[in-house]
Amino acid sequence: YYFSFEDGHNISGAVGSDPSTQLIVLSPTEFVIEVSEGYNFNPGTTFKFDLQSVGESVHIPLPDGLPNGCASSHRVRWTVLDGCGNETSGTSFFTIEDKKKPTPYMLNLGTALMEDGTVELWAKDFNAGSFDNCSPEDFLFYTFSANVPPQLLDPEEEDPWYDADGVASQNDYNNGDAELWLGSLGSSAMIFNEDDLATQEEKGGLLPVPVYVWDLCGNYDLAVVNIKLVDNDGDASAIAGRVATESGKGVEGVTVSALSDAAGYPANTQTIEDGEYMFQYNPLNNDYTLSGEKNDDWLNGVTTLDLVLIQRHILGITELDSPYKLIAADASNDERISAVDLIQLRKLILGLFSELPNNDSWRFTDANASMNASSPWPFSEFIDVVALGTDMLGEDFIAMKIGDVNGSVELEFQGANIDNRSANKLELNINTVDLGQGEFALEFTSNNFDQIAGFQFTLEGNDVSEITGVESGLLTMDDSNVALVNNAIAISWNTSKATSYNDNVLFTLKARVASQSDFVITDNVATAEAYQGNSLEIIGVTTGDNDQVLNSLAQNEPNPWKSTTSISFNLENAGQTSFKVYSATGELIYRNTSDYEAGANVITLNANDLNGATGLVYYTIESGTFTSTRKMIILN
Repeated sequence: YYFSFEDGHNISGAVGSDPSTQLIVLSPTEFVIEVSEGYNFNPGTTFKFDLQSVGESVHIPLPDGLPNGCASSHRVRWTVLDGCGNETSGTSFFTIEDKKKPTPYMLNLGTALMEDGTVELWAKDFNAGSFDNCSPEDFLFYTFSANVPPQLLDPEEEDPWYDADGVASQNDYNNGDAELWLGSLGSSAMIFNEDDLATQEEKGGLLPVPVYVWDLCGNYDLAVVNIKLVDNDGDASAIAGRVATESGKGVEGVTVSALSDAAGYPANTQTIEDGEYMFQYNPLNNDYTLSGEKNDDWLNGVTTLDLVLIQRHILGITELDSPYKLIAADASNDERISAVDLIQLRKLILGLFSELPNNDSWRFTDANASMNASSPWPFSEFIDVVALGTDMLGEDFIAMKIGDVNGSVELEFQGANIDNRSANKLELNINTVDLGQGEFALEFTSNNFDQIAGFQFTLEGNDVSEITGVESGLLTMDDSNVALVNNAIAISWNTSKATSYNDNVLFTLKARVASQSDFVITDNVATAEAYQGNSLEIIGVTTGDNDQVLNSLAQNEPNPWKSTTSISFNLENAGQTSFKVYSATGELIYRNTSDYEAGANVITLNANDLNGATGLVYYTIESGTFTSTRKMIILN
């Protein structure tokens, strides 16, 4: 006789008094009453045993939307029921209190020009994206000490100066011994003077200064920033320039470094929207060496079309026509263009490489340097400023995106790039052959394979667990042309000359999949595009049946991003879809639930939606039984 109970009980105790019966506990929720052979229960036989609760606590997730003040009280009503329908209720109270410190993100280095031996600095000016778990970023405030401004404690206090003892005088502030509070700015200020300049020299040329960030509940944390004070007595000048591509597009987010023997160096700054940078106050008569660095978004601008162009250069069909394109083509960084570069770039396109093993994502050279158009190596990645004597405002760099030889890199603030794929499409038909034991052969044919020099795309169906083979047909293909990434197949192929074929088999893939299904072509790993004709016109790639749709979630674009990013996804069926963003520690920082149509959809995400989150985060989509997660990086 087999019995079971709902989760949450243990069974113990004797079963009646008859020696022919025995209780056998199988698990916390299952038991058996075993009887001797031939024994029958009399009508009304009663078995007695104890039910004991399992565990000592109950965990209940708090619903969204609870007020999150500094200390908000809430009521929870408990109802306990047993298996016989008995019920008992009770009420208890709990308080949610904000005790978590804000997270400070501050500029690492600031330069301050001293007028008449003093300079006023505001603590908030060093903020570079500080955030808090409860207080919005606009409600954080900043100080140079752990002293609470008296005006926050007493709104009627009129004097804005304060120190550790409370309200101070303006004279104390002018002497650098107190802070000035400005409530409308949410920041305090301090006067730095020649005493601080002397301290700076003692510490090797930089003055360490603590900057505090506070939330609305009085929690605070600090970061130490380095300030370079410059006495403005006419012995300092600016060094500035612009970082742009060969075509003149400014590159934002490049870290420009200045090396010097002067105190306070090396110094760093970042290019702004149009690629401009500036080091404002640099002591005269010193030598400076400038360089640039940017290592992100490795695949930006890199497609199989670049492989076509590089291969044609290697074969002498059409040579790359500038030294900057040659440097961009040298993916392996061995100062020559060869098949090794093609191999490494294809692995990047297929998702086998997340970055090139021996190179940077971007390289930079002096825009005014003379370059050998046919062999630019070795090339200088530095700009030398010798014996600075006046403002140097034209120290420009040429930026080269490694792997991108056709200039297709997308740059922020340069305007949205228009999709340059034409309305024409290369249609691929996929014939699926069941080979048994979960293995399928995918035979690719096309009725319009006309003057094609290369293509790339992502193939998705039911989860692919293994690529078991690649067979050439009309096209020469091998394992180097395909890769398995997140249960999808990325494919990249190119040749040196545009080619046309009839509807015979182009190539065959063999793969193990969860079950036989239709396969569709997507952009999720390798963007679906082909290159047609002598002009290498970029066209789309699709399956012969354009109505096929599978659930999929694409990588956000751009990535990394600062202000806005777009996330594409496909739904097999229309319905309610939940989109969530989590921090690296698993904290939910954004959620949106809406109804979406079957097919292609796009979500646009703004930095303001994420409560100041920066760095690595994860985004997840859930629709029906479909769920998928990817990661992205937010810059500040």
